[in-house]
Amino acid sequence: MMNRKIVTYTLVASLLVLSVAAIANNQEPRFPGLEENSEYMALRERNNELLVREDSVQALITVAREKFSAARDSITNVDEALDRYSSYIIELEQKVFEIRQERGDVITAINNIEQRYILEHMYSEQHLEERYDEAIAVDTTITTKGSRYLIHNDIFAELLSEADYNELEVAQAEDMAMDSLAQSYVDTYNRLSETANRYKTATVEHDANILYNEFQALSDEAHTLNSEIDKRWNHILDTKYYAYGYILERRLRYDLLDNSSAEFSSMQQQCSANDGYHASDALMHYAVGRPTLLDFEIDVAREFELTEALDSLSTLRDSLRVVDYNLKPLSIERRLFLDYNHISIGRTNYYNASNPLPKLKVYERGTIYRILLGSFRNKQPMTLFKGVQPLYITEEDGNYVYYAGGFATRAEADEAQLFLKEKGFKQPEVCRWKDGVMVNLNAAVDSSGEEDIVPVGNRYVVVIACDSIGDALRDVITTTAPDKRISRIGANFAVGTFTERSEADILISTLMERHPEVAVELKELDL
Repeated sequence: MMNRKIVTYTLVASLLVLSVAAIANNQEPRFPGLEENSEYMALRERNNELLVREDSVQALITVAREKFSAARDSITNVDEALDRYSSYIIELEQKVFEIRQERGDVITAINNIEQRYILEHMYSEQHLEERYDEAIAVDTTITTKGSRYLIHNDIFAELLSEADYNELEVAQAEDMAMDSLAQSYVDTYNRLSETANRYKTATVEHDANILYNEFQALSDEAHTLNSEIDKRWNHILDTKYYAYGYILERRLRYDLLDNSSAEFSSMQQQCSANDGYHASDALMHYAVGRPTLLDFEIDVAREFELTEALDSLSTLRDSLRVVDYNLKPLSIERRLFLDYNHISIGRTNYYNASNPLPKLKVYERGTIYRILLGSFRNKQPMTLFKGVQPLYITEEDGNYVYYAGGFATRAEADEAQLFLKEKGFKQPEVCRWKDGVMVNLNAAVDSSGEEDIVPVGNRYVVVIACDSIGDALRDVITTTAPDKRISRIGANFAVGTFTERSEADILISTLMERHPEVAVELKELDL
């Protein structure tokens, strides 16, 4: 006997998924009559409002992150700006979390109403007969034997236990809703495909980021639907094959059992051969298995001379339209929007008061090469750089540093370096930024001529568990470890890295002594 709690959970989860999909698409209620339920419609409206609010807050997070990146590249007030934007982003992310929590409560309430409706209406004999009237055109003038709804023939209730027969009814109700669930997946997939195409052609980074987040959300929705299709379809197959097989065994029809077993194995082999080639294996399993299950039900109806059920099933089999499962997997790569620019020579006064020298932008993702022209205590006149364009300025270790160009490959950067040497620059150097980390490739060349020397050994990071770095805490850190960077890692902060563990231990001891209320620990990095 099958576990009824699992079946109930399956139905609840199924309704939850379908409710989310319907509300997200602003569809009409899935069940006729619920549009008259004022509580139900108010909940749906509230969920739509929460969806709009979540989208708005996500858009604010995107803008805040862009400003955060711009502030990080600024020459002045970097720490103040980073702290301000970090707090703002955390506040927005908390707001998203609260909205999603409320949406979860709203969707649960919607689900409960729909579940009650199903229990009151969807399992009734009248409703099931009406569904068959809509789906199958049957000549009602012919007198036939039994119910045209296969499992409502007396033999099933007589030979199966009450619990197994009840579960068979649940499986049948799930089976009748499978087409709707499959179509929900196809609709979500189509939206996913459209979003992917829009993302690939977006020309503005801000718009692309919004589309990227939308793609990820739709991917999650498609994954949930895929899991629900898989769970429900496996439950339908297990329940129906068990029930039909049990009854056939009672009739000693081992020939039909052997035939159904062979057909089932063939269906499974076909599914296994196609696994991994489509966007949804579960959708493919359903599309391939649906005709096989129908054929088995036709054999059962024929064996027990259930002529009306046989007519209905045969008509349904002849008119069966298999859902299109040949949907290619969709994925997108995060676009970087790196500003690549080859070097040219123009006017020496190209950068001026009305066209100020731009600050160097450091990208969080991707790789870009630039040419280092020099590092100076004071800002330099533009004539020193002989009209090189594009030119960027940043501040490093108290010096003003000038970089030129932006290149996608090392070969392009080497070519630009040679060009600048020919123009009279004494020591232009190739620098590479990879995911925000800069390496001077010329400085990294050792005596053997090999580049990109990778550090080995151990490095240490001091992790501080606190919501924010106050002035008192920051003073201790900057006094004890003045050359170490403070950065956020998740909900904590990290100071480092330290080459020597003794240096990190000194900072930890000082922090524990002056701020015992703050949890501090040492992290060791093996390079």
